[in-house]
Amino acid sequence: MKWILIIFFLALTVFEVDKKINSADRGVHSSKRSYQSFAILELFTSEGCSSCPSADRLLPQLAATDASIIPLSFHVDYWDRYGWKDPFSNASFTARQGEYAKQFKLESIYTPQLVINGEYELVGSNRKLAETDINKLLKEEASVQLTIDDVKKENDKLSVSCLLKGKFQNCDLLAAVVQKHAEVDVKAGENHGVKLSHTNVVRSFLKLPAKEKMDFQIPVPGELYNDKSSVNKQNWQLIIYTQRKDDLKITGAATFNP
Repeated sequence: MKWILIIFFLALTVFEVDKKINSADRGVHSSKRSYQSFAILELFTSEGCSSCPSADRLLPQLAATDASIIPLSFHVDYWDRYGWKDPFSNASFTARQGEYAKQFKLESIYTPQLVINGEYELVGSNRKLAETDINKLLKEEASVQLTIDDVKKENDKLSVSCLLKGKFQNCDLLAAVVQKHAEVDVKAGENHGVKLSHTNVVRSFLKLPAKEKMDFQIPVPGELYNDKSSVNKQNWQLIIYTQRKDDLKITGAATFNP
């Protein structure tokens, strides 16, 4: 009987090791996370703005202080007319910044601007004020719980299934595919000759009315998903969050890493 038990446990050990090896071969490294408390940092920035690189550098530094801090870089397009076209700029990101300007009753939009959980806005390079606002928000509990059930790649899109619980009525669900890291040599404009580094650059963005069970597709740039190099093969992330339609407060967040 003793030898039978020994053989059984040896076989079980071999099976577990083989399972782990096969999982590694298939590249099964994805992770999902829902946040009970969080701080979404939306940085409105541009490669054409000489004041923006300091905010671009500060963004990952703020995120590194707590795993519940989620950065996003929205590159606006109104600097594109001043000598350098930002390759990540998008008119819809400018429109989003305009919505915040209206909510905060600002006279105009500007860069670099940091909006935290849709509640606080400040100059994106102001570390002290950013840390104060972030610390306040990390003490609050999310009013919406987001759970990402499944993420699948289909052609040039991600098919996403997620579940919402809590106070998601009168909210939108926002989804962003971000490029975790990007570097660009700027050849014109105010940052001419500077090599800029960016964190969590928003490459695709989607807004849908929030409901309990959601299934949607969002485009993913092919160069992010298909890059097989050891450096860039996981250079993207999916971030989803809920935002109230009336006051633009962000109420829940979840992330998926490949």
